[in-house]
Amino acid sequence: MICPACGSYNLPGADRCDECLLPFTKLDIPLPTEGLQKRLMEDTIADLKPKPAVTVAPEAPVEEAVELLKNKSVGCVLVMEEEIVVGILSERDVLYKLGGMEGSLGSVRISEVMTPNPVTMEAEESIRFVLHQMSVEGFRHIPVVSHDHPPRIVSVRAVLDYLQQSMEDASAEPASR
Repeated sequence: MICPACGSYNLPGADRCDECLLPFTKLDIPLPTEGLQKRLMEDTIADLKPKPAVTVAPEAPVEEAVELLKNKSVGCVLVMEEEIVVGILSERDVLYKLGGMEGSLGSVRISEVMTPNPVTMEAEESIRFVLHQMSVEGFRHIPVVSHDHPPRIVSVRAVLDYLQQSMEDASAEPASR
């Protein structure tokens, strides 16, 4: 794809221009026709009603994050310094990075095992874009950031639940006519 801003060549399917970092997410989008396809293309992350994020400080012990994961029944915690998302710690991080570790989880700091600088999105991004990011990058959770709200989390489960409800709504429409 040729970048409309700087004219540089980018690989087909790229999300951003390699040269000037212009986002391609709003360019060359197929037009939705109806039903689920239209919902995927036009609905936004805000329509998923992302849940408030559970947060921890980077210097907190991993033991604290594990307790939060269990007690709050969430799949990840956001790592915050002041009001900035600096990392994310998921159940998968705990299993793969700490599984079989000798010693206490109280002695390991979250900053040592978190995924730093996670990809974040804004509530105005489309559901198709969040699904694309989850698929390409292998994410199950993506932080949703805003200047107006505390950080929230969108999970693949929330997307699937939303799509299932959309399909049920679409299949019920003809019956009500």
